[in-house]
Amino acid sequence: MTPFVALYLAQDGIANGAIYALLAIAIVLVFSVTRVIFIPLGEFVAFGALTYLGLQEGNGGATAGLVGLLAMACLAVEAVAGLRRGRPVPALRAGLRQAALPLGLALGSVVLPTAGFPLAVNAVLAVALVAALGPLLYRLVYQPLAEASVLTLLIVSVALHLVLVGGALALFGPGGVRLAPLLDLRVPILDVPVTGQTVMTLATTVLLIGALSWASRNTLYGKAMRAAAINPVGARLMGISAPLAGRLCFLIAGIIGALSGVIAASSTTILYDTGFLLGLKGFVGAILGGLASFPLAALGAVLVGLLESYASFFASAYKEVIVFGLVVPILLARTLRQGRLNEDDHEAAPVVVLDDSPEALRRQAWTQRALTAAFVAGLAAAPFVLSDYSLAILDYVGLAAIVALGLVLLTGIAGLTSFAQAAYVGLGAYITGYLSSAYGLSPWLTLPAVLVASGVLALAAGLLTVRLSGHYLPLATLALGLVAYSLFGTLEVTGGQSGMANVPGLTFFGHPLQGPRPFYAVIWVAVLGGMLALRNLLDSRPGRAIRALRSGLVMAESVGVDTRLMKIASFVVACLLAGFSGWLYAHFQRFLNPSPFSITQGINYLFMAVIGGAGSLFGAVTGAAIVVMGNQWLQSVLPRLLGAQGDFEVIVFGLAAILMLQWLPNGIWPAVAALLRLRPPGAGPPALGTPALTARDKPGLGETVLAVRGIHKAFGALMANRDISLDVRAGEILALIGPNGAGKSTLFDIVSGITPPTSGTVAFRGRTGLSLRALSLGGMGRTFQHVRILPGMSVLDNVALGAHARGRSGLVRAALRLDRGEEARIIAEAQRQLDRVGLGHLAMRSAGSLSLGQQRLLEIARALASDPCLLLLDEPAAGLRHLEKQALADLLVQLRSEGMGILLVEHDMDFLMGIADRVLVIQFGVKLAEGDPSSIQRNPAVIEAYLGAAA
Repeated sequence: MTPFVALYLAQDGIANGAIYALLAIAIVLVFSVTRVIFIPLGEFVAFGALTYLGLQEGNGGATAGLVGLLAMACLAVEAVAGLRRGRPVPALRAGLRQAALPLGLALGSVVLPTAGFPLAVNAVLAVALVAALGPLLYRLVYQPLAEASVLTLLIVSVALHLVLVGGALALFGPGGVRLAPLLDLRVPILDVPVTGQTVMTLATTVLLIGALSWASRNTLYGKAMRAAAINPVGARLMGISAPLAGRLCFLIAGIIGALSGVIAASSTTILYDTGFLLGLKGFVGAILGGLASFPLAALGAVLVGLLESYASFFASAYKEVIVFGLVVPILLARTLRQGRLNEDDHEAAPVVVLDDSPEALRRQAWTQRALTAAFVAGLAAAPFVLSDYSLAILDYVGLAAIVALGLVLLTGIAGLTSFAQAAYVGLGAYITGYLSSAYGLSPWLTLPAVLVASGVLALAAGLLTVRLSGHYLPLATLALGLVAYSLFGTLEVTGGQSGMANVPGLTFFGHPLQGPRPFYAVIWVAVLGGMLALRNLLDSRPGRAIRALRSGLVMAESVGVDTRLMKIASFVVACLLAGFSGWLYAHFQRFLNPSPFSITQGINYLFMAVIGGAGSLFGAVTGAAIVVMGNQWLQSVLPRLLGAQGDFEVIVFGLAAILMLQWLPNGIWPAVAALLRLRPPGAGPPALGTPALTARDKPGLGETVLAVRGIHKAFGALMANRDISLDVRAGEILALIGPNGAGKSTLFDIVSGITPPTSGTVAFRGRTGLSLRALSLGGMGRTFQHVRILPGMSVLDNVALGAHARGRSGLVRAALRLDRGEEARIIAEAQRQLDRVGLGHLAMRSAGSLSLGQQRLLEIARALASDPCLLLLDEPAAGLRHLEKQALADLLVQLRSEGMGILLVEHDMDFLMGIADRVLVIQFGVKLAEGDPSSIQRNPAVIEAYLGAAA
């Protein structure tokens, strides 16, 4: 490479990086204020360029029509909301304020003679018209989901991306556009011609960063947006309108996106779908900036542009692989800096309140068996009544359902979102296609190779990606899906874009399985087998552990669950199912090309789970049937309606996913199951005479089980705990009291291994430096100040989770139902502990239907099921009535007499002083006093600081 070429590539990289920087700034702005990862921003780029061209040609009607339609929709939504609130007139005024300017812009772009306008005027009008889409889309799509998790908002963003891509194809057609530059000049720098567009883009980026930074500190709206970004709850309490902040930041993002399209159209050809990749490259820059810093995001985007430019010179076929391959290590580095036990941002699972009487349980079981039998009978009858074409559609439904089953486990149950499942389908398909066509191996011999390769690669990817917290995981899988699709289209071994032909079909004992009818049985037996195996898994020890991941890591690890292992296991199982589906697909289709394994197909698989019901196995089949069969129908109907060819069905499915998450967030099948009063998978009542689980060796009475020495904990300049020491012995109750903000909860988290101390040691049974899970395995159980349960599971299953560490059965044994003996002992132990805390009669209720006081007792039963020798109770009497408190006190006294050490935090002094052996008082993070209850009650310092003078 000559210096001239290096400089020229640098100029090109900086020019592209400046465009990415503009997009990165907008992505950071939107995420910081609304928590929305605005993937559809790339579509604003395409709309900006294509609208700009339309205005130059005197045709702005396409975008104008969309803006007008969305404005009228906003007006209608506001009117309906006003009627529901009983305030129609103010709501109608608010809707008119939101719709007036967009309608005016839309009307102006249609009636004005824009073909004769200067380029700069049309550019401004195009930017204004496209930017108007931002607040409208926020009101219609995101505002109804303002309280949803980041993961839900991300899925909505992906759905909106598909709607806008399909809309751009319908409005503008498949043709591309490349426009004349707004600033047509060239400036030689070191003999390298630098275009005026590059200079203008860099200047615009710098000015925007400066303007946004200045406005956030010096203007009222800027301060409001900054407050909403830093502390949304506090901002609302101060009267700052979250919807206003959201609309404003979406307006700014729309301006930046449309402006980027107008600028980029002079240096690259813009198609209806070009914006997606441009937006994702800006997104990589935003990740480099931590989704928080404008300058760092812009700098990261410029680095992406430079990397892309030099990669195109050295390895042009793999430049997308190189660019998007950056995402995973960057996200991993950021996660490791945050720490492993940060809670993921999940929404609570749905709570189904069911009748738990014996008659109702029998009726529910009969209904479930009848529905299952009807489903199997329908599948068995299909080959006798349906045509080959209909059976072929059902074959594709079954192939998709296998992948969707894995996503139900991964996303709906474990709470881990993946957009990369199509890549694993492609992996399985290409491996078996290559081995069977190039080497003549029987497809049945390639199946183990497919499963091994899928499992190994899923394990490798899982070891990296499952450490990612919150929304980082789906973003990483999105990047992995893009990388895999790029490799499928470029590698020689896969046939590139030309594909792989002559893949042999399956044979069964010498009989060829060719065509939809012979293959039907193979596919649907696999679907039924997968459903049965997953049903067995969910009703087991490892299944409960996987279901616990959805509620966060801390609760799961507090009962001994290896959350990282369970995440990896869920990911591997989902990928194995995807690879197996790919193996079937290859020998059914017998021709492979990259299109069925694109990121769009990965999104479709996720939509199947969302639409059908991400937490339900039947929902996977329901969603697959709706998407596959609907896709076939829409592909024949929509082109006739629109008068053009294209993948317009993505509009329908994108809208369906958005509406589903707004109005039916749990999916179709769970809604049907609720109507039919079907019970979610879970354990039944325990059998009488079941042997007990083996108990752990306990420390001797009076032996020190917990020794805390010199604990200091600082959060920046704030010292939460200073030089605190305490001991808890077997067979005693130590109470920890102090005013609110004294540092009790911080000390509890340090003792239980959730938070590391700044200095000092915590020794549990003589061992120091133990993690939360290691402490649980060693015999420490705990409850939480804010109750952490699995509300969608039964009370019995919640408590059985506490005995997780007392079992040994793994996923394979559970899926094959070889763990029933151990499972029966775990369930019997859970019932015994429920009886001890007085909740035995509520075992089959859903945990989320219990009162707060009952949920606290459930937490105690769950902790007792782990057979602890030390019990940490955080405000266990809060929410209990008088008789319930007395029963709890009797239980704790009994546990003490059995040799258990108990450390508890409680504000009810009457409850506490009647059972505690010793009391430790802290104030402002410092030990104030320690002694028996009577001496503490007489201590003048304690009376003044905590109990009050009246005491």
